[in-house]
Parts: sequence; C-alpha cells; structure tokens
Amino acid sequence: MIPNLIKTCKIIFLLSFILFSFSALQVWRYGQTKLPANADAAIVLGAAAYHNNPSPVLKERINHAITLYEKGLVKKIIFTGGKGQGAPLSESEVAQKYAIEHQVKESDILIEVDSKITEENIHYAQLIAEEKT
Repeated sequence: MIPNLIKTCKIIFLLSFILFSFSALQVWRYGQTKLPANADAAIVLGAAAYHNNPSPVLKERINHAITLYEKGLVKKIIFTGGKGQGAPLSESEVAQKYAIEHQVKESDILIEVDSKITEENIHYAQLIAEEKT
C-alpha cells in the first residue's frame, strides 16, 4: 500500500513539475516577443492613489506607459480614474503629475477624471482617444 502511495505521489509531483515548467517557459517566451508596433496612445487604467501619490499598482502601470512613450511606441498616454472619497486629486491627475515628473510632456498626456470602475475607465478612454488622437 505505502509503495503505491509513494509511486503515485512521485507521478503527481513529476506531472506538476512538468506543467509548471511548461507554463514558466511560455511566460518567458512571451516576454521575449517584440513590443507592438507604434500606437497612437497607451491607456493606463486607474488604480488607488494616496493623496498626491500613486499606489504601487498605479505606479507600475504609469512606469510601463512611460517606458512605451520613451521608446517611441506610443505618442500619447491616456490616464483614467476619478477621485476616491475625500481625495484631493483624481487617480488620473496623480498619474499625470507623476508622468510629468518623469519627463513626459504635458501635451502628450490626456486624462479623464470621472470614472469610478474599470468599465467606465475604458468607456471614457475610448471617447478621449476618438476625440484627441
């Protein structure tokens, strides 16, 4: 009984290791692909902002957009996200301020300040993109 259990555990471990390795390889290979061709704009969806500072999640989203901008892959950055309760600035205003501090031209930044949920982020970003890009 015990030898069969050990054999079964070894098989499960081996299959799990193979699946994990295959998944890791796919993630690595995807990361090695070229970035997309030039685009008119990158859209950065809102995430929490703490007063005048982006949350870690929002900061990384902004940083990624800045990288695309610096590499010339996008011409504009659209920041989305409204104000949280009692917040002095909207998520998009915080993102805009951060991007400007990191050498993104203010004229290359578009923002919307009304969205509260992801669906609204996308909706308002689409309206801005259609109007201004």
